[in-house]
Amino acid sequence: MEPQELLKELKAYTASSTVHMYIIERKKRPGAKTKDRASEKFEYLPFQINLSSELVPVVKGMLNKVIERKVEDDVVIQEYAVIDDTTNKIQTYTDFGKIAGFQEFLNHRLNAEIKHVKDLEVLSDLEKAWALCYGLYDEVKKDWLYCIKKLAPRNMTVGIETSDSVMNAVKNGFSSLFDLKTQTLKPFNGFSLNIEPSIDMIYYSDTIFIFRKKGFEDLTSLTEEFESLANDLVAEVESINFIEGISHLSKVILEKPAFRNKLIKAEEIGNLEFLKTCKNIKTEFRRAGKKLNISFTFDKQGKILAENENQAQDIIKVLSEYFKEGIFGGKVFESPAGRLKQ
Repeated sequence: MEPQELLKELKAYTASSTVHMYIIERKKRPGAKTKDRASEKFEYLPFQINLSSELVPVVKGMLNKVIERKVEDDVVIQEYAVIDDTTNKIQTYTDFGKIAGFQEFLNHRLNAEIKHVKDLEVLSDLEKAWALCYGLYDEVKKDWLYCIKKLAPRNMTVGIETSDSVMNAVKNGFSSLFDLKTQTLKPFNGFSLNIEPSIDMIYYSDTIFIFRKKGFEDLTSLTEEFESLANDLVAEVESINFIEGISHLSKVILEKPAFRNKLIKAEEIGNLEFLKTCKNIKTEFRRAGKKLNISFTFDKQGKILAENENQAQDIIKVLSEYFKEGIFGGKVFESPAGRLKQ
């Protein structure tokens, strides 16, 4: 789909007179086990909030501008990848089997009867306010478009009068408002949502359009799944037994998500499988190091040494094909994506 075609389709929904807002709760699925995949372990439940007539055009205008800013003439629309270095892009996501819990929310929960938020009793039952969702209905297509954003805890606060006690309200933070009539600051009786002019993803026509990759991964619990997968891959690397100093690699993966994703990329493109059959790993790393001006060192058994985090990072970069050699002139570039040419 061309950017302008996508822009036209998305903006048609923002002209709708029907706008719904939902708070999405994430909670552990009944019967789910701790070791289950994050994408299957959680369920996502929407709670509808009625918007005032004054707020509806504000929300529509905000979403219209967000879409206009993102869908530009030169934007790249391409399939989702764990690592991608295209700055001006919208990614599409169709591999719903990897986000089973979130897919159920999109396809079934939003089409079912949804509980309305009418009092704070409903909010008190929420395990975690996970995200905000805006639903826009196209009267001509008879279909919905959903704009979803991960909700940070600070974006939702409850008023002092609705807390268990004043002391708890003070301890946890509370909302207040300045009354223009009385010209005084008063306790706020209710709850407030901070609505920001940004979204992480759009869902319509059975396709997810990712506006902000990190937000999408957090929303769908892929971030937690990546963390678990990276730990499994560290164990796989350790079993191949070609690194001395695996603890430094583990530390880099734990503390730096970018390198966690690079290791996942190394698995996706088959480089970890290559290591299992490679007859001389030392020769391969020496060849790569010479070309990239990286000094790899080895022990007497021919294992590559990772004596600190920087050396561990260099190993992961080489495994994930972070460096690219140009076909014209032989220049070497840094490129996180490295999509395999089909």
